[in-house]
Amino acid sequence: MTQPKPWALYQAWIGKWLRKNDPYGKCHEASIEMQEQFPHLRLVRGHYHDVMWGEREHWWLVDDDENIVDPTATQFPSKGSGHYYELPDDAKEPLGKCMNCGEYCYENRNFCSDGCERACLRDYL
Repeated sequence: MTQPKPWALYQAWIGKWLRKNDPYGKCHEASIEMQEQFPHLRLVRGHYHDVMWGEREHWWLVDDDENIVDPTATQFPSKGSGHYYELPDDAKEPLGKCMNCGEYCYENRNFCSDGCERACLRDYL
């Protein structure tokens, strides 16, 4: 695949950012900072599927031709060669993970459902 013309500029920015920052868990922060430098890039929220770690929540950027520009791809063992899945704009933002099953919680609570809360409490009582 031919890289977009400004790719060298993106790579230079990413390299400079990585020299000062650990990319792990900083995908949103790095993507926003990079978008400030390159306002034509669109901020994307979704999931990244790494072959070793599985699916993870992630943020990245895309250019006008829908090429992925991921300033923190190096945080993953697959270094960005995995699959990116964009979430729709109206997708809910998870607020945490369930204390019982580990699934995402979308309400301000410690469990993803009443059933998980009952199951967890049953195990501890």
